[in-house]
Amino acid sequence: MKQRLLITAVCVLSLLAPAASATLNVPVAARVMSFVQPAPSGIIPVAIVYQVGNAGSEFEASEMEHALARSSVSGQASIRTRRVPVSNLSQLSGSRAAFVTSGLRNYQSELAETASAQAILTITSDTGCVVAGRCVVGISEGAKTQIVVSREAARRSRIRFGSAFLMLVKEI
Repeated sequence: MKQRLLITAVCVLSLLAPAASATLNVPVAARVMSFVQPAPSGIIPVAIVYQVGNAGSEFEASEMEHALARSSVSGQASIRTRRVPVSNLSQLSGSRAAFVTSGLRNYQSELAETASAQAILTITSDTGCVVAGRCVVGISEGAKTQIVVSREAARRSRIRFGSAFLMLVKEI
């Protein structure tokens, strides 16, 4: 009986947590920020956009928060995070970047509009958001890490990257 409960609990938790491939590679995302021109320095406010009440999104936001606590952009910059519910994107104000949890497809247009108006770099593991031109950077995992940049979303958000970075990524 105990073994059956344990198996059931593991199955439920695996449904609540995002798939490993859907989770943002936070160290890579933090490093991407160092290629923005002009280079960031000092304390960089970073929002973690998630959906309240969505266990997978909340779990992913928590994982991002913990990973960002151990990350830095470069020797001259450090990250300060805050969670921003997707239902209240006005809280993005003052952020330089927004790490977007997966599963927010219904909110991508509003997120893109808000981020563009405030020149916020959006980074996500949902490459569909990048392909649609709503997020600036997508980081996907597989046999190797792939970084995709939306030229359109970057232009709208007034985000510029160094040429060395752009040679290493796939621009769409």
